[in-house]
Amino acid sequence: MMQKTIRAALIAAALVGVSLPAYAQTPWEDRAFVNLSFGLDTGTETIARNSTFTVYNETGSVDTSADFGSFGIFDIAGGARVYRNFAIGLGYHTGDTTGNGSYTATVPHPLFFDRPRTVSGTFDDAQRDEHATHLMFGYMLPLGDKYDVLVYAGPSFYHVSQEMVTNVTFTEVGPPYTNINVLPAIETVKKSATGYNFGIDGSYFLYRTDKFRIGAGAFLRFTGASADLPFAGGTVKTDLGGTQFGFGARVRF
Repeated sequence: MMQKTIRAALIAAALVGVSLPAYAQTPWEDRAFVNLSFGLDTGTETIARNSTFTVYNETGSVDTSADFGSFGIFDIAGGARVYRNFAIGLGYHTGDTTGNGSYTATVPHPLFFDRPRTVSGTFDDAQRDEHATHLMFGYMLPLGDKYDVLVYAGPSFYHVSQEMVTNVTFTEVGPPYTNINVLPAIETVKKSATGYNFGIDGSYFLYRTDKFRIGAGAFLRFTGASADLPFAGGTVKTDLGGTQFGFGARVRF
């Protein structure tokens, strides 16, 4: 995923580089901007972890893996012109998804040493919520009265809430103790992390007065962070964010 992101970022930078010389000297006359969008985060993630426990004076283990796909996001951003065409703004996106996974538990035998029982299962709808605030340092490129393009970059501050199978509880079926009943235990953890964002936002304005302009636009953003989720017995690394795009309303005033 990282190689695709870098490749897309280079293409976006090249397109911006072509546009910049022609419009860099065009003054941006608005004082501020507000962008409201709905979009998609295309990032995917697989979370895998191993935990151990002791029972019958032996060590058992639980291996868990869950897959999370792309998800819809709500995105809002606003900022103000600070010097010529330069702007500072804040963006915020939020979204959630659910993942399906599997677990394998290895449980020692109550009577015989080194003769573990293995039980596998699946779990559905593990919740993953992701939110981020983006600090945006941008440059606005006015393309006449009806179009503009905002190029921006800055740090991002992520927060994630993640469900995952962290352990199992089990009961013995009885002699000859070859079978056991296993119930997975799901834990929810939360973590914050700092990452990055850079992107481009293009707008087309449909209505204009002396005080404001209203239109529609689209954005393409590359953003991400890495967090160590503190599950019981250790941590699990997860990547946040990804390539994002969306469409929505645009206001300049």
